[in-house]
Amino acid sequence: MSDLMKKENRGKLALGVGGVLGGIGVFAMAGIIHALPFYPLSTIVAGILVLWGGWRLFQKPNSVLTGLVGMAAGLLVAVSPLPLIGGLAKVLLDVSGIGLIAAGIWTIYKVFRDRRS
Repeated sequence: MSDLMKKENRGKLALGVGGVLGGIGVFAMAGIIHALPFYPLSTIVAGILVLWGGWRLFQKPNSVLTGLVGMAAGLLVAVSPLPLIGGLAKVLLDVSGIGLIAAGIWTIYKVFRDRRS
């Protein structure tokens, strides 16, 4: 594999794929906000669990960015049932999902563009 792609390009490719998958994950979390049974309580619990998982990833040196994204998404899901903040949280989840997918696709495009030249 080392003769097919440089080591730094493999790292960038992994970041790009992670961005796309993270964006899909954020969209999935935004979609289940109102679909969970026992709506307000279960959504808050799910958000707190995602926030906790992001915090655990944030403590690892290699996963700081992933942990920050997870913590932000968990916080947005946890506050989404609140009347005034819920609409803003849904918009922020959608925008962050689009941003993660776009950044991931752009990173993957740059890796293959640099590889071709």
